[in-house]
Amino acid sequence: MSPIECILTRRSIRSLRPDPVPHEHVETMLACLEAAPSAGNLQPWYFLLVKSQGLKEELCRLSFDQQVVKQAPLVFVICAVPEQSAAEYGDVGRQLFCIQDTAAAVQNLLLGIHALGYGAVWIGVVKEREIAECLALDEGMKPVALVPVGLANETPKPMERRGWRKVTRTIE
Repeated sequence: MSPIECILTRRSIRSLRPDPVPHEHVETMLACLEAAPSAGNLQPWYFLLVKSQGLKEELCRLSFDQQVVKQAPLVFVICAVPEQSAAEYGDVGRQLFCIQDTAAAVQNLLLGIHALGYGAVWIGVVKEREIAECLALDEGMKPVALVPVGLANETPKPMERRGWRKVTRTIE
């Protein structure tokens, strides 16, 4: 699959089969995360792989009961480490760059997952403090996204887009 095809055909998958994801595929997914660009190459992120059914059920509860979280054989938790960016860029690193960098890593992960033939969905973290406590994260880690991954149990149709012509302006 070409990179363009991968980007244009990726869909959010909210129903996953329980089949385990082979270790070599997980390692490729982690390499996709790590390959993301980051301001100053600071890589202000940390990744958790959650396989524990009990933790997945708690993460599901803390994510507005999105069932895919507990269905998935594996859930990636992508965290930002704001102080890692702040060391170089101050407040803009702490408040913006680390989030942008982490978001780029999540997009890389989603594309890698799709290219490997799996399904996934990006779930933004709203209950940050509760999820951090649930996972016993270090003080400086900010959970940003959950990405449940597994073999797709659905084939969603393409989502309607607004169209780039409506949201683009050329400045000359």
